[in-house]
Amino acid sequence: MINTELFKTLNILYVENDEELKKTFSETLIKLFKKVFFSSNGEDALNQFIQYNNSDDKIDVILSEYTIPLLNGLELLLEVRKVNQTVPFIFITQETSIDLLLNSLRYDVTDYFVKPIEQDEILRKIQEACLARQQEDEITRYQDEIEEYLELINKVAIVYVFNSDMTITYVNNFFLELIKYDEEDLIDKDYRSVFHYEMPKVIIEEQTLTLQSGAKWQGKIKYLTSIDSVFYTNCSIIPVFEDNKITKYISVNFLTTREENEKREFKKRVLFDLQETKKIYSVAQKKIDELDKILISCGDFDEIKENLQKEQISNQNNYIKLQELENKLKVAKDKYDLLTHGINKKISQISVMINEMKDIEERASKKVIKVTDEIKSKDFLIAKIKEEIEIKSSKINDLEDVLNHRKSQIENKKG
Repeated sequence: MINTELFKTLNILYVENDEELKKTFSETLIKLFKKVFFSSNGEDALNQFIQYNNSDDKIDVILSEYTIPLLNGLELLLEVRKVNQTVPFIFITQETSIDLLLNSLRYDVTDYFVKPIEQDEILRKIQEACLARQQEDEITRYQDEIEEYLELINKVAIVYVFNSDMTITYVNNFFLELIKYDEEDLIDKDYRSVFHYEMPKVIIEEQTLTLQSGAKWQGKIKYLTSIDSVFYTNCSIIPVFEDNKITKYISVNFLTTREENEKREFKKRVLFDLQETKKIYSVAQKKIDELDKILISCGDFDEIKENLQKEQISNQNNYIKLQELENKLKVAKDKYDLLTHGINKKISQISVMINEMKDIEERASKKVIKVTDEIKSKDFLIAKIKEEIEIKSSKINDLEDVLNHRKSQIENKKG
């Protein structure tokens, strides 16, 4: 089904030197597309494409006949690809040369139609090509955004990458500053080698299983530096997929302190105690009184509370930003998977086209052999007929001589 709303957003360049065909197809294009540019030769078509390439009337798709003057379709395709590598370019031609097809594919032609053309089929292919182009543009835009986000994260967070063998392939400068190792000391080392030896094995095993299953892991990590100092992070490790296989993992860490961890653990214990007090009121009241006394004994409680609230707000904002980044990374990954699927589909279609052209070539070869055999047979018959004509001609000449002789005899007798 034709997406008319999509076509109304697109500009098309139609290159055709057959005026009758151009007139027929142009009526359809003008009704469907936002703007239609026309040309009858390759040189003019290239000039129009370059002229509008960086304007509001940028050409979104090119539909071109192969046999056009000044620059043929293949030469036009080559020049267009020097300016723009991705604009959809569709050939319409009567040529069925294998060399033309292969050269067109080499210069990344979008599709190839042999005349007579079916308008609906061409419009459907234009729609598929433009949708794929839009998806590629979105992927590129998302990739640029991701690079910007990663650059920002690289300034405020610890980032390192390790492959499916769990060996480190990249570390950012912030991590090197904290861990006190040189980059060459960490590359190709197991990423867990920088964990503190007090890290529970259960957590490490759970982390490994989670990552190998393709899921994201989040938790707290305790690191040991080369000078035996310690630092703590809130860590998120994200698997990266290519062709449905995990190729690497990205670890993003936000630095925290031991004191902050102790405060969090203290808060967890307080919450747990408060929950327990629901069952035993007297115990809960006692614990609340003890906590109140501790808080009252702190003369700078208000200042501590205010700083704690600010820290909580800051942590919440960082967490929200991290979640947003993770969501955008997920969307980008989905777009990348969709693009990969589209590229594989395009390669499959090209393979089918090549096989079909091979079949056409084989049938043409067989037909040539058959015609050659028929020509040889006819040459043999012609030669045989010529021989019979020569024999009959000889006999006719003999008969003419006999007739002339008889005629001469008769005339002599009459005389």
